[in-house]
Amino acid sequence: MKKKWKYSAPLLLALCLALVLTACGGKNNNAGTDNAQPSASASAATGQKATITMGFWGTAQDLKTYQTAADNISKTYPNITLKIKQYPSSDQFWNQLPGEIAAGVAPDFIKLSNEGSYEYIQKGMFAQLDDLATQGKLDMSRFTQTSLDVWKVDGKQYGIPNSVMPGMFFINEDMWKKAGLGAYPTTWDEVKAAAQKLTTKDVKGIVINIDPFHITNYIKTYGGGWNYGKSINSPENVKALQTIFDMYSAGVAVTPKSLGYGWDGEVFANGKAAMSTGGYWYKSFLKDAAPNLKYAAIPVPKGTTEGSTMISDGYVVLKDAKDKLAAAQAAYYMTNDATQTEFMQNGLNSAVATLSPKYFEMNPEFKALEPALKTATDFAYPSETKKFKDELVTQLENTLLGGAKQTPQQILDTIQAEFK
Repeated sequence: MKKKWKYSAPLLLALCLALVLTACGGKNNNAGTDNAQPSASASAATGQKATITMGFWGTAQDLKTYQTAADNISKTYPNITLKIKQYPSSDQFWNQLPGEIAAGVAPDFIKLSNEGSYEYIQKGMFAQLDDLATQGKLDMSRFTQTSLDVWKVDGKQYGIPNSVMPGMFFINEDMWKKAGLGAYPTTWDEVKAAAQKLTTKDVKGIVINIDPFHITNYIKTYGGGWNYGKSINSPENVKALQTIFDMYSAGVAVTPKSLGYGWDGEVFANGKAAMSTGGYWYKSFLKDAAPNLKYAAIPVPKGTTEGSTMISDGYVVLKDAKDKLAAAQAAYYMTNDATQTEFMQNGLNSAVATLSPKYFEMNPEFKALEPALKTATDFAYPSETKKFKDELVTQLENTLLGGAKQTPQQILDTIQAEFK
């Protein structure tokens, strides 16, 4: 799975948010139907400073980068004062947010990942940005079209993209060479063959975390996808799950849970598996957890086509922000070249089109991933994202770890029936 702080949300959050937004005057909970007109910027309307708060969870380095940007925002927007509010974790953020909205002390805009954003957009939590971008003179053409599309629902923009990266496939270089293997795999058939040679008494060829992020990377390579719940049991998705089942059946795959680890990165770092799907966060994690481990990062291998998840952090303006226009301007300001360059140095590829090529110069270990930016796509989970992810994990664990006798087709048919 992805590192814990990337995305998590309590089961009852959707209900809490619906109640809170209703109490605060929200009249429509469907994406694309926010009839509220953007408020004028406080700076434009009154000539006074607008104080805007940004909420995020992340590292101490992230906080340093954001605070530097906040200290300099007046050079671009003299009538905006920007305050940064860091939450200890994503769990605490989502737990606190409903109460903060009700009390009128919630951040005006926040940074989050696209992996769970669709659910909150559908709940009416975020403001549409199209009109705000026009009023605020925000040059959205600076961003790559792919990164913009990730934050669109029904053709409307809900997020200002900050970073964008495809899912990845990691290989332990020393294990690969020791097994006498040559070129790195480009297909799942090649992965299966390599996994057989890489599997020993103490090491499995591949760790396959039973987590929606990883499962989605597999299905993308067969031309499949969840399509917001409309194609959960598609033939392409069934083929992808069968590939995973085959590797477990062959005894070359392992889950983190079966080894007592919390996520796939720990399995990989401790040398218990030679290959894994993953993401850019592996770089910072392995730097501390296994500094001597040599690895290769390549595009996710093909099933029938090239594909993977597109991972994007973005800035979204809360629907109940006191000054939506100023919040949108402050969020856009966070994508300035200086701030983006700092994030690139820490492993995040910029969503700004002119900066992205420089990322691969600064992070040469990810150079092989550059072509995958053109084929990676959004997660497209159903609107009841938490429910879907929980059900997918439960069904797969029951079969792969619990001994239940279900085929990939039966599993996906069962889940599809819950998300018609």
